[in-house]
Amino acid sequence: MRKSLFEKLLEYYNITKEDYEHLTRDVTLDMIPSPFKFKRMDEAVELVKKHISLNNKIVIYGDYDADGITGCSILVKGLSYLGYDANYYIPNRYLDGYGINEAKAQEIIDKKYDLVITVDNGIAANVPIKMLREAGIDVLVLDHHERQEELPIANVIIHPTISEYSNLASSGAFTAFMFISALIGRYDKYLSMLAAISLISDMMPLKDFNRDLLRVAIKDYKKGEFLPIDLLLDGEEFNETSIGLTIAPKINAVGRINKTIAINRLVKYFTSDDEEMILSYKNWIVTHNDLRKEKSKNAKEIFMESIQNNDDPAIVVKSDLDEGMLGLVANSLSGLCNVPAIVFSEDSTHPGILKGSARSIEGFNLSEAFQELADLEETFGGHAMAAGVSIKDVDFDLYKERFINLVKNTKIVKPEKKYIEISINDVNEENYELIKTFSPFGEEWKAPLLRVNHIKADTLMYSRTQEHIITSISLQARLRGFGFSKEFMSNFKYVDFLGSMKENSYRGVRYIEFVISDVIENK
Repeated sequence: MRKSLFEKLLEYYNITKEDYEHLTRDVTLDMIPSPFKFKRMDEAVELVKKHISLNNKIVIYGDYDADGITGCSILVKGLSYLGYDANYYIPNRYLDGYGINEAKAQEIIDKKYDLVITVDNGIAANVPIKMLREAGIDVLVLDHHERQEELPIANVIIHPTISEYSNLASSGAFTAFMFISALIGRYDKYLSMLAAISLISDMMPLKDFNRDLLRVAIKDYKKGEFLPIDLLLDGEEFNETSIGLTIAPKINAVGRINKTIAINRLVKYFTSDDEEMILSYKNWIVTHNDLRKEKSKNAKEIFMESIQNNDDPAIVVKSDLDEGMLGLVANSLSGLCNVPAIVFSEDSTHPGILKGSARSIEGFNLSEAFQELADLEETFGGHAMAAGVSIKDVDFDLYKERFINLVKNTKIVKPEKKYIEISINDVNEENYELIKTFSPFGEEWKAPLLRVNHIKADTLMYSRTQEHIITSISLQARLRGFGFSKEFMSNFKYVDFLGSMKENSYRGVRYIEFVISDVIENK
């Protein structure tokens, strides 16, 4: 007996019907576990309440990515609900680098602050925090990054795993949201939206409370209610896709492009009630994002020209790109060429040093590779698929040779792709809506990969340029394959398509599309 798509989806995600019912249950903010499940949350609340009651000077120290900015905004807005106007600082990556440092700690001491709250940083800032504490300044750390062996001597540290809230990773902004919720005594809808944005932007696993918070935010979002988010959406629905592809890139673009402390305008954008100012800052954000896209496109084109005849199993290039662009370009090159890629540029603060950003493919672990090459590296860190490294400029050629040889001599075993087989007639609205009930999709909970088998290649239709597959299945459904040209497809008689089902509209007509990600010859 043929299994239904629902049964196949349960098998794909390795869950039971009862698990599915729990995953798709109606959720509200009140169902998120209490912030007081965080160990020492009561101490953190009392610490901040004490400083507010004395009208002491509080400064919030954030980070320049979407997680740090939304986290800082959550604290500033939340404190404003209590009538307290907090100072804040978002560091510029070019001027300040990541996290609170000794120079900034001294500035805070000189300005006679009484309390520092770090958000999305601080867990590894042992020396700066020691300076602050020795100067008599209290410190609250709200962070989610991996702990070092020795923790800083902050008054209180609130961290998802260190504070034993969960074994599940979450974002810096989520941690800030839980703290501010404990402080004001409620879960605030707008602040929950900002925290939800951070879960996608920082690629947190969409499980348990992370998933529930995102589901609540998507369900509760109403157009016209929160102008700063509305404007970044550009008319799209608020969901995990629009957060990842439309909202987060705009926020991150400012930190990638801007080399001044004007990045702090982003916090004002998310916390102000001044509509005219919000509209003005939105245009400023979009300008940065447009410049980011242009720079990324130009850099990619330049590098693609220089490496198109390159047969090496990895890409290692030196550039004159700004540091904030390195990861984007490395990601593009790795994706286009399907090899590990590192893009270096000169470290503006350390002459003679190159700073690099790396992206990898499944089956090649960057973290392990960097450990192998540690003798040539000044610093390195990161994960299997995305990492950063710095080397001496004079060592570039040797480093490039050794990295490429390491990739060459590594047996890259790509995990088999898990997929669900469907027929071409299964691409319809009913099945799309069924798949959608398993959303939101993201880290550790990807949208299901589907496989449509035995399509006769010469029956496919193409775009006007013959470069892309656009083939109608029915009046409301079609196949779409970007970059699969008629010339390429003429090599096959029958093919199988891997891809996913998505909703799209063209000239007012709504389609359910099977978006092709890979073509497999069916012999």
